[in-house]
Amino acid sequence: MRRVTIPLVLLLLLFPTTLAQESSSVVTVSTELFIGESDMGIDALAVSPSGNDVLLVGTLGYSHFISAGKPFTQVQLNSNDQDDLNDVDWHPQGLTALIAGDDGTLLRYTRDDHSITHVPGSTANLMAQTLNAVTWDSSGNWAYIGADSGVITRFREDANGNSEYFPLNNSKSSPILDMSCLHKMHAMCIIATESDGLAVIDQQHELHWLSGSEGTRWFSVECPHIQRDRCFGVGQGHSVGIVELDLNSPTESFVQVKNVEISGEFTGIHARDDNHLLLQTAPFGWVDWDIKAGTDELGLAYPWLENSDASGDDPALSGETLVGGWSVNSDEGYAITSYGRVVYYYPPQNTISENLATALAPMLVIIAVPGVVLGLIYMSSPALQKRYMAWSNGRLAAKRDAAKGSKGQSRGKARKRAKK
Repeated sequence: MRRVTIPLVLLLLLFPTTLAQESSSVVTVSTELFIGESDMGIDALAVSPSGNDVLLVGTLGYSHFISAGKPFTQVQLNSNDQDDLNDVDWHPQGLTALIAGDDGTLLRYTRDDHSITHVPGSTANLMAQTLNAVTWDSSGNWAYIGADSGVITRFREDANGNSEYFPLNNSKSSPILDMSCLHKMHAMCIIATESDGLAVIDQQHELHWLSGSEGTRWFSVECPHIQRDRCFGVGQGHSVGIVELDLNSPTESFVQVKNVEISGEFTGIHARDDNHLLLQTAPFGWVDWDIKAGTDELGLAYPWLENSDASGDDPALSGETLVGGWSVNSDEGYAITSYGRVVYYYPPQNTISENLATALAPMLVIIAVPGVVLGLIYMSSPALQKRYMAWSNGRLAAKRDAAKGSKGQSRGKARKRAKK
């Protein structure tokens, strides 16, 4: 029996990494509804400050409103524009939102009547550029607009309804891909670019580039919690950037980059709860980021949803592209795909913490205790002990022979030197 048991245990030790990767998802997903009957071409979403409302925008002027808690409650919007709409952000008061798109398109959505209107002078002042990103600052006094040209413009309307546009100094040429602001008093904003790295915008609208972040394509950034002066970015090469903001001395802000081994690429971020983020991936999936974990307190990644488990009740789901998502609570939430599928994620049976413990256990066995297990196998197997002793004695004999040979060569050389 021992000859059967030992190989079986050894096999279990060799394969748990694969098993863990295949069964490490801690949530399951199901399709709640389809917003349309065909591919909607959704490119971006924004959740209102109250967490109750979600705006969706996309190709050919597509715009849509849904309720965050009840996605079946929705309103088809009319943007009065045929340009592609690339990004949207709510004003901090939650009554309006700005939408940015191609050809210098800047639109305003009003929550009360679900109307969308063009912002006066935007096409001319933004020089018909492709606008990829828009975000409001913490006070709601200014909005920042990022263009494909790398130019960042601050915008506001005065009490008389007159629009003001001012390009920021120190802009670079790489396309702006995303922007986010820390919503606390006198806070700062962070921008993500295609190749120039990450940068922060201070309270005086000055732009400061973060050394060490350049050369990476940063897809998305998020400043999730007002309690911490910290923002996060996800980029190419499985990169997670942790940006420490210095609100008193913005030039002292810095970024530290961690890499997470995943099979795809990170594409976006949303907050799961006060201590966790969900990093979305392509192919469809999520990684949980514990923002307090690690000896360096910069955070650690944990499994959340593997692409192999993303099919849910529809095999086509795992092949779709995640646009973004939002949490209902720490364990549950929703996501939207570019096709227009509304996805619900939730723990299938146990709580998230219990599922995480189950998913991580095989990894911990591999990392923490293989020596203990192998030691127990060795002590219970006389055959393995004999083989080990024979192998060990063989190594010792080889070392002695090598040492003798080395001494012999040394003596020979000494004799030759003596004769000379």
